Amino acid sequence: MTRAFLDALRTTFLANGPRDALVHQGRTLTYHELDAGVSRAAAWLQGLGLAKGDRVVLCTADKLAFMLAHLATLHAGGVCLPLNPRFTREELRFFLSDSGARVAVAGGESRMLLESLKPELPDLRSIVADAAFLDAPDGAWRDPGVSAQDPCLLVYSSGTTGWPKGIVHDHGGVLSGLAALADCWRMAPSDRVLNVLPLYHIHGLCFASQLSLLTGACLLLEEFEPRQTLQSLTSCTVFMAVPTIYYRLLELAEFREARAAWPNVRLFTCGSAPIRPEVLPELEAVLGRPVINRYGMTEALVITSLPLAGPWPMGSVGLPLAGIEVRVQAGAAPAEGARAGEVGSVQVRGTNLFREYWKQPEATRTAFETAWFETGDLGFRDEAGFLTLVGRKNDLIITSGYNVYPQVVERVLNSCPGVRESAVVGVPDPLKGERVAAFVVRADATLTEHDLRAHLRERLIDYQRPKDVVFLEALPRNSMGKVLRRELRERLKT
Repeated sequence: MTRAFLDALRTTFLANGPRDALVHQGRTLTYHELDAGVSRAAAWLQGLGLAKGDRVVLCTADKLAFMLAHLATLHAGGVCLPLNPRFTREELRFFLSDSGARVAVAGGESRMLLESLKPELPDLRSIVADAAFLDAPDGAWRDPGVSAQDPCLLVYSSGTTGWPKGIVHDHGGVLSGLAALADCWRMAPSDRVLNVLPLYHIHGLCFASQLSLLTGACLLLEEFEPRQTLQSLTSCTVFMAVPTIYYRLLELAEFREARAAWPNVRLFTCGSAPIRPEVLPELEAVLGRPVINRYGMTEALVITSLPLAGPWPMGSVGLPLAGIEVRVQAGAAPAEGARAGEVGSVQVRGTNLFREYWKQPEATRTAFETAWFETGDLGFRDEAGFLTLVGRKNDLIITSGYNVYPQVVERVLNSCPGVRESAVVGVPDPLKGERVAAFVVRADATLTEHDLRAHLRERLIDYQRPKDVVFLEALPRNSMGKVLRRELRERLKT
């Protein structure tokens, strides 16, 4: 029978008592100290009336307080709802109202906003200061008796159209997904993991933090500051990042020299998007080892990863993790599937999948009406089964009946001398249905549109070439570095 994530976590805590578990701003907690502090905090939450299955909002920029509150919520049997502490009043109102959260943990301005909203949120019983979790009062913790089927995490999607959907994960699914990732990445108690990612996102919370604590590793919680990050890597073995972090490091003159000071880093990972192909060789030359690209999503945790021992096909996100199946469907007949190299919709199935969309039974039924979950991504697999993504279905551009994949055009744009980065979107066109538009950030201010079009003319078919070229100082991105294509489309809509 599948175990609950909480049970597996507690087993690790007890087995690694004297080992370092968490390091944050000079404060170090052993697993024994972490277990004791989290148990006290969980008892305190239970004393506030928190029952198994109740939702707890975590809305604080203090990473240590966030992690302690997260672990305490799990120990109390609650369901964690991580939120960006920079959310506006209206965003906070929606998330707390929709989730029916009973407790909110917050600090600074977020706490003041929540206090002002409390009269409008009848389900919200308590708003707790984040600092309270740094030294919780003594109390007797009661094991909530959670099972693998009980929910433990509620994360809202990015909401590309309308308000986001709540995505519910249960204890069994989280444990299954993280155990497969731990096996793939060979995580061990000897690892020291540097996490500079935001904890309100599934990447920083699950793939970096929960994975580290589940395997008995030591987790270093920091904010990303390029020079400080270089210094912190001297004592680490694993670094998890997104492309923008690696790009920022490459901009530092001391990056290349600093690499010699961290010989123990055995694993560099990348998520959210692949490293640009024109940048990857230089980055890997500096690091002295491959960047292990992986593919994940909120509904399915981590789906694939490049193997540590290789091979590492350029641009690929790797092979499915243990217990996870991936297929590419190019036609209407599911039994056929796509041929090697043929682009189609990426579908997955496995115990890592989410449990349900919160309070949306019809959307849940649609998502699980077949054995395969439709990810919304487009990609292809090679003869060896390695998956490469080419974009989102919603990002696919259909112009004059032809399919244009944004990543294909972006790779050509980024290979042009003088281009730092680019993003390609489709915008409505009365004659073509959609037209291709390119937004370009220059590395060389002398680069002209004429230069760019000459470069594209030799490398792209006519219908793939952008009709609009817009130069920007920077591409709009979310907190995880993903390009906000919706904002770009709005600029050119007619």
